[in-house]
Amino acid sequence: MSYRVEGFDGASSFDDGVSLLMTGGSNATTERLFDVVTPNDDERAVVITTNTGAKTVVRELERRGTDRDQLGIIDCTNADSDIDGVSVRQLSSPGDLTGISLEFAKLFNDAGDDGVRARVGFASVSTALMYTELRTMFRFLHVFTARIRSGDMFGVFSLDPTMHEDKAHNTIRAVFDCEAELTGDGNSVTGTGFE
Repeated sequence: MSYRVEGFDGASSFDDGVSLLMTGGSNATTERLFDVVTPNDDERAVVITTNTGAKTVVRELERRGTDRDQLGIIDCTNADSDIDGVSVRQLSSPGDLTGISLEFAKLFNDAGDDGVRARVGFASVSTALMYTELRTMFRFLHVFTARIRSGDMFGVFSLDPTMHEDKAHNTIRAVFDCEAELTGDGNSVTGTGFE
């Protein structure tokens, strides 16, 4: 099994358990992340958002054909997020990485979703890094991507390299199976776990 994805140069599907880092400008990577996490009929989508309110996330995914019962959101923006038909968990800070992990587990437990194929989006690692230390973020991502791998999910994380020093970018990218660089010329995918 694999997760089908449109619009990447040289990659049309990603293996179960793969985590992809998308790098580029914040607006471009957020838009692209919504495209990639839009689930197929037999899948769910869970979006962890640190920079866009849950209402906007729902609107963007519905525009792409997602049904509300396919969707779960962990909203770290402090925006009003009471949305009919969508399971939304609210956290007060993008830096609450422990809270993100706990709410992620609850979303799956509450919905009885063991074994359901899921796309997981994290928008954006850059925003979360403004609230926590690089080492802490690295450890969180290491554990979180391992969870995605063991659950045969597909993880998509966005990062704006212009917001960080090269050391931070290089440290974060080491956690991921593959990376898609979004540029004005297109997007190239490097790494493993895709075809």
